Amino acid sequence: MKNPLLCAVFIAALSVLPAAADTIVVGASGLSWRDGGGEIQAKVIRSAQSVENTNAPGGVIDFTAANFADWIFPQRADTTLNIALGANTESRGGSINSPNNLNVRGELAKLIDNDGKSGLDLRLSAGAKSAQVLGLIIDLDLGARFGVDRFRFFPRNAAPEFPAPNFPFQNDFMRSFEIFINDGTPDTQREGVPIRTSVALEGQNEEAVVDIRIPPQYVRFVRLKSLTALGFDIAEFQVFGTGFVPEAVYISNIFDFGDLALLGHVRWVQEQVGDPQLSRIAVRTRTGIDPEPVEFNKVRPGEKIFRVGGGNVGLQSGGAGGSGAGISSGLGTGEVGVPWKFAKDVEDEALQALVAEVLDNEEVDLRDAVQAFNTLSQEEREQVTLSEADYKKLPRGDRATIRNDVSNWIAWSPPYPASSIVLTETLGTEGAGGPIVSPNPRRYFQFMIEFFSDDFEAATGVGGLSFDVLPSPFAEELIAEIGPRSAALGEKTDFTYAVRSKFRSGQDRGFNRLRIATPLRVERVGVVRIQPPEGDVLEADFSGALLDELPVVRGDFAVVEVADDAFAIEFPTVGEDDAELRVSFENAVLRFGTTFSGQVFNTASEGQLGQSVVAGNAADLGEGDPDTQALGTPFEGNLSVKVPISGELLINVRAQPPVFTPNGDGVNDRAELQYDLTNVGRPTPLRVVIFDLAGRPVRNLYDALDQSGRFARLWDGRDDAGQLVPPGNYVFSVALDAKTGQARAVAAVVVVY
Repeated sequence: MKNPLLCAVFIAALSVLPAAADTIVVGASGLSWRDGGGEIQAKVIRSAQSVENTNAPGGVIDFTAANFADWIFPQRADTTLNIALGANTESRGGSINSPNNLNVRGELAKLIDNDGKSGLDLRLSAGAKSAQVLGLIIDLDLGARFGVDRFRFFPRNAAPEFPAPNFPFQNDFMRSFEIFINDGTPDTQREGVPIRTSVALEGQNEEAVVDIRIPPQYVRFVRLKSLTALGFDIAEFQVFGTGFVPEAVYISNIFDFGDLALLGHVRWVQEQVGDPQLSRIAVRTRTGIDPEPVEFNKVRPGEKIFRVGGGNVGLQSGGAGGSGAGISSGLGTGEVGVPWKFAKDVEDEALQALVAEVLDNEEVDLRDAVQAFNTLSQEEREQVTLSEADYKKLPRGDRATIRNDVSNWIAWSPPYPASSIVLTETLGTEGAGGPIVSPNPRRYFQFMIEFFSDDFEAATGVGGLSFDVLPSPFAEELIAEIGPRSAALGEKTDFTYAVRSKFRSGQDRGFNRLRIATPLRVERVGVVRIQPPEGDVLEADFSGALLDELPVVRGDFAVVEVADDAFAIEFPTVGEDDAELRVSFENAVLRFGTTFSGQVFNTASEGQLGQSVVAGNAADLGEGDPDTQALGTPFEGNLSVKVPISGELLINVRAQPPVFTPNGDGVNDRAELQYDLTNVGRPTPLRVVIFDLAGRPVRNLYDALDQSGRFARLWDGRDDAGQLVPPGNYVFSVALDAKTGQARAVAAVVVVY
């Protein structure tokens, strides 16, 4: 569903370059959950050759949960409603079929249509043969997992709520049967085939209306097997459930910001019913550079590889923001699928010739054709790429597998952490929650919420989700790198950080602040330099400046922040395409592959929304390992610094000062017991204990969890009882108990009065 009001708001915002970010709210009296939030209808791949426009795949999202207005929950079963109804509809994605009787397949939909006058007639008196009846299998796919505790089936005119006097078949019921189930999870399948469990076996049924109850359990696939050669009639096959469905998905519409936009933080409101340990949600996001996250493929002429199964047979390169078509294979026959139109369907004459002479030329290798497609500009690819409408017009033999677009869209992010959960009153607060990790700036954005319940009576609901958007970025793209990209473990190193900017004339804001994430507190900042593509270099030298009192100002440049894990500088606004910003600073690295990520800001903009840099070749800083990519080219790893892999986990253990006087005169009253923890990626138990020279523990100074970093634990010269220790020599021990091994280091500290 289009949302012209939302689009108009963003287009108007772009024209005036507002100073503050916008906050988009879905649910909680904001945009409607049911309408999808964004303006471009969500699309879900249903099968190898079909898609569905829906925000609730499987139809198991409850938009009207009792006592929760404007919330969404996983659907809760009404014990009086037949879950099997509509299982074979497109919205549910299920089916009803028979794997061993082709003759009855066309009649099976009548068993789940809620019409007691229609049914499956296999009575011998009506012409059915016993061979058609004995061993007949009817498979029902409910389309999703449900909590199920009851099955019911009967012939026409047998159930009182389904009178059918014109079909007096009430005595023609199934005399012997077995029911099997499977919950639809991968663990209960073998090579994609459900392993079914028998839950009911009746060898001498005497009931016209069969009503089977089982202990509540999760079910997706149901099989009814006839064990009789006597004919029978079935009007309805019913399935009844209980509790919340174990899995459900809500997928938003696609938000179109009208142009590139910066994304800030995402947050949501949630509430749990039942045992909070038995339900959860996962929120994910993705971004793209075109409005279609689904790729429609055709069979390239001359590229049929007749094999069973299909599957991916090759190239999947690139990502949103770059080119990179993939090759998919068709369903069953193994046709190789490519995402471009046939030449006759392309309007532009030059592109039409390209398709005919290169892309669809059987003499051109498939991978060379894909490479030629990848070199097209985004605008050219859009003219050549198959749309859904184009795909539907293709003869079925020319349709290849539909798949997610990996060229123009980034894959779904990992789930956002619980720190993004907020209170309802905070939902509209910019900067609350957690930063959106999907690459941006991008024009298109989408979010997904997955619901999981491990108990029939437990569920998590979402009352509202919001995110921050700045309708124009500070730059179209920011490529950054650090040099050198290797350093000695824990030793001070002089680093250079470079950022190269790509701007669109008159469309991007420019930036005047850079914040660099560091593993340790920066002790020295050197030269900051701006090199425009033309004109004079601007620079300031902070060498020798003390960073204890901020800001430290040098002309139009300033160091404005120094934290344990980052520092920030401000400078004259950078707004020219291909301008280079360089910063030198001193730091140390304690973990292999430490990444020095960065964000730029424009201080004229309100709020805290920044634009992240992308690793690449910004200034040819690859010493000893020369950069082979052109300047301004993204390249993963150029913001990471390696250190030698070592078994040492504790280094630089020392007391500062090594001799101190805890006499209360305000001078050297405390000692810092310092240590560096290296290559420890998760919080790990660590203890700092002070001993006298006889080996007796004097003070348990610290006992908690640490991970890689530089630490200083303060000792005031007192023991565990709070009494000052006698003057003399002491030893402190730092002991780590990591999964990768134990480490212990000691150093001396002296107390004098």
